[in-house]
Amino acid sequence: MIADAVYDSKRKEFLGRDSTRWGKLAIFYFFFYFGLAGFFSTLVFVFMRLVPLDRPRYHGDASCMQARGKPLAPGLGFRPQIDAVDNTISVEKNQIDRYVKSLHQYLLVYYWKYDIDRFNQTKKFTISDPGDCTPQNQYGFASGKPCILVKINKIIGFEPKPGYMPEDEEAYQNAGCRPNPNAISIHCTGESAADTANIQNITYISENGHDKNCGSLDTKWFPYQGKIDRQDVYQAPYIWVQFNDVKPNVPIKVICRIYAENINYNKLGYRALTQFELIIKN
Repeated sequence: MIADAVYDSKRKEFLGRDSTRWGKLAIFYFFFYFGLAGFFSTLVFVFMRLVPLDRPRYHGDASCMQARGKPLAPGLGFRPQIDAVDNTISVEKNQIDRYVKSLHQYLLVYYWKYDIDRFNQTKKFTISDPGDCTPQNQYGFASGKPCILVKINKIIGFEPKPGYMPEDEEAYQNAGCRPNPNAISIHCTGESAADTANIQNITYISENGHDKNCGSLDTKWFPYQGKIDRQDVYQAPYIWVQFNDVKPNVPIKVICRIYAENINYNKLGYRALTQFELIIKN
């Protein structure tokens, strides 16, 4: 009978065990799981004590991003970027709100959110003369002259050196960047000759002013040293790249790259650059 298998009234056993055996089994598993939980908690405690809270353990020369023949090379990022997997910026007069909102939210989260006065190690990044690249002017999108925010990605402990690598000398001179002992340069161009011909008039708006050839990032903002009080309040420097005269209704592929003495540019490896496609529809 099933009932007898569950409870044997003669032997007073439930599922084959009497109360004494059930008690011993309960005590065994209590101390077993108690010890297991204690062991796990101890490992977590030791792990949290050994791992830095504000930065990776391995960074700088010890970073896994650095390999033989491939020194650390920060990439660039751009905004607005509505979709992380889509690098197309399509400007239409009745559909510019999403780009304006994207730029506004990005600046709000990373540059306007924190009261950084209480963080002694943090400087507030601002561009004193942003020109048309302001929320009031809808970052130039309303006038068909969009402002694209271009920033350098953060690498802890990395400090770029002004100048250019020997293999980049010709490209640097063709770009027309002005040497600056205290800043690295960023230049944007078309991916092909046809793309370049369609974006001739570009204004680079940097912390130190406007330029028609290159933007600049002052080295005083480096190196990035990780989080402060577990909050990433570091304000990465950026430039505005304003496209003033883009051939309408033509997809244009744009490449923006860095020039620095210790940053290796590699288009195939997607090092020290960012790419996006720009379309101005009328």
